[in-house]
Amino acid sequence: MFHQKVRKRPESAEPASIRKLTRRALLCDAALATMAMVSLPACAQHGTIGLVSPPVRLDDAWLVDQTGRKQLLSDLLLQRITAVQTIYTGCSSVCPLQGALFSGVQDRMPHLQGRYPVQLLSIGIDPLSDSPSALHEWLARFQAGPGWNAATPTLHDVDRMRTALSGSALPLGNLADHSTQIYCFDASARLRWRSADLPRVDEVCDVLSALGRT
Repeated sequence: MFHQKVRKRPESAEPASIRKLTRRALLCDAALATMAMVSLPACAQHGTIGLVSPPVRLDDAWLVDQTGRKQLLSDLLLQRITAVQTIYTGCSSVCPLQGALFSGVQDRMPHLQGRYPVQLLSIGIDPLSDSPSALHEWLARFQAGPGWNAATPTLHDVDRMRTALSGSALPLGNLADHSTQIYCFDASARLRWRSADLPRVDEVCDVLSALGRT
């Protein structure tokens, strides 16, 4: 009966913020429910999983974000606790699941207490297609807020960055077989943790919270 009443209400009577929240929740729930059924590529690049010891500082590189602004990787990471994922905007398989995962983390970010602000960063790994406008549209698809940005490195730097993130010496392989790990950085821009493929939202939040307290 409850659902029938909701359908009869005029859409204009429902606040826009509630409609937006409901849509995001539905997208997130549907995608996360699919994760258990996804067969991940066997050749996806993987390095170590879990705590990165000693911490790794990636070589600096220029990236262009969804607003067209050019920034150094170190400037994007310093003084914040950051969860990083690699995506490409033309992906229709695992990247929507990664977007849903970060959407779930974004919902919990206001409850993460620590010495530094927490942010999410989606790194585009297809510089030929992951333009600022494409990144902007990708973020909008998941209702990304101000604490979730996207940026693309240059064609010269992208493979080096992907290899450093994964910690693996294996060949990168096909773009579609990219890693779906999450990489967490401390406020000194050092890589401190690598997840397994498509980790749980609460697992990522626990790591971000712990890094925020150190």
